[in-house]
Amino acid sequence: MTADLNDVSRRLKKYTMLPVASPVVRDSLQTLGSETVSFAEVAREIERDPDLALQILRTANSLTSSFTGRIHSVLQAVRLLGFKTIRGILLSTVLMDRSKGHPGISELWSHSQMVSLIAKIIARRRGFSWEEEAQTAGLLHDIGKVFFYEEFPEYYQEVFQIGDSKQAEPDWRRERATFGVDHAFIGNRLLQTYGMPGILSNPVLFLHDPPANLLYPELTHVLIVADQMATAMGFGSPEFDFVEEILMEALDRLGLGDSDFREILAEAHSRSLMLEILSL
Repeated sequence: MTADLNDVSRRLKKYTMLPVASPVVRDSLQTLGSETVSFAEVAREIERDPDLALQILRTANSLTSSFTGRIHSVLQAVRLLGFKTIRGILLSTVLMDRSKGHPGISELWSHSQMVSLIAKIIARRRGFSWEEEAQTAGLLHDIGKVFFYEEFPEYYQEVFQIGDSKQAEPDWRRERATFGVDHAFIGNRLLQTYGMPGILSNPVLFLHDPPANLLYPELTHVLIVADQMATAMGFGSPEFDFVEEILMEALDRLGLGDSDFREILAEAHSRSLMLEILSL
């Protein structure tokens, strides 16, 4: 299929308001926007919706149990994950719920959670102060794909009809050829629209082809490494099972050698079984 860039821009305008079906999600996002809100207030808001509370607990355990042990309450999840990550989970839940039933959406969610986990592992290993931001950026980095799932389902129907055949190029290159923009560009626009800070939206924009001068170079390269490692582990769409050359450059920029890579991969692998179980 082909699509006009103007058509993409027109459809993107529909997303200026977050399509929130649940009033609890809407109220929770509003509560998180307050500068004086407490952990307990956010937890109480989320607990008004049992399904949402369960989603928060499942995601929190998949992201943190290797660091902290099992999480049993929403309040504990909010305290451990932080407001930015909870907001990221809510935003992801809203957008991905719109695309339930689309081919690949469950794989996309599993991939995003694994990228989030690996990004946190790397940030902690390197002693970066923005561990929560790395975790949240990992969770949201592919949110632009949901736009394509929702607005151009025939595009992904073509992709997934190919079956077990691998694509000849990465998904973002095919998106650019088809739509004029890729999911990283769309994701950046959505995150800006929904009030996410630049430290989250900017690295998403440059996930696949970063320029020499980056506003958040370390976080961008952490995200690149986490994305590529998750794909290498099998967390991603099998039709676009690529590990790109950009991985080696990002590892070098972060000062991560072969032993670091193996240790990060081993820790991520130790978490993958739990992530698969919690995704059932």
